[in-house]
Amino acid sequence: MTGEPGELVAQLAALRDAFPGYRFRRRNVQGVACYLAEARSGADAPLAAARSPEILADMLAAAAGRPVRLRPAAVAAAYRDRLMTVKQCAAMFGVSRTTVMKFLAAEGVALRRPGGDVDEQAVVTAYRDERLSLHGCAARFGISQRRVAAVLERHGVLRRPVGRPPQPSAGRWTSA
Repeated sequence: MTGEPGELVAQLAALRDAFPGYRFRRRNVQGVACYLAEARSGADAPLAAARSPEILADMLAAAAGRPVRLRPAAVAAAYRDRLMTVKQCAAMFGVSRTTVMKFLAAEGVALRRPGGDVDEQAVVTAYRDERLSLHGCAARFGISQRRVAAVLERHGVLRRPVGRPPQPSAGRWTSA
C-alpha cells in the first residue's frame, strides 16, 4: 500500500462493498491515522479500528466468520489496538495461542502481562474482608490464582484453609 489518495478511496470503496452493514471513516486516534468501521445498526456487530484498510478488512472478516488469509499485521493490530488477549486473538483468527505469540514477536509487539496493573490492595480486601476465594479473586481481577496467592503473601495475609467454610448444624457451628 502506497497511501496515495486514489488508492485509499478505492480500498474504502472495496470495504463498503464487502461489508455493506458498516460505515468506514479515516480518523486520527491518539495521533495515528486509523480506519474505523462502525456498524450502521445492530449492537452486536463488532466495532473495529486499524491502521490500514487491509488489516481492517481482515479483522472484520474474521469477526464475521469469513475465511481470511492470516496476516501477522492483522493479529498484531487486534492485540495491540483492540487490546484483545492472546487467547481472544487465537479464537478470533482460528489459530493456536503459540501462533499468535509468534506473529506478535514477528511484528515486534511486546506481550502484555496479564493483570499487570492490578490493584493489590483491592485483591487483599476482596480476599480478607469480602471473603472471596482465591478462585473468586482471580476471576474478579483477571489474574491467576497463583498471582492472587503471591499478592496475599506479599501483604502478609494468612490464607484460609482449602475447602468449604464451617456449616451451621443444629443451631451450632461445627468445624470440619
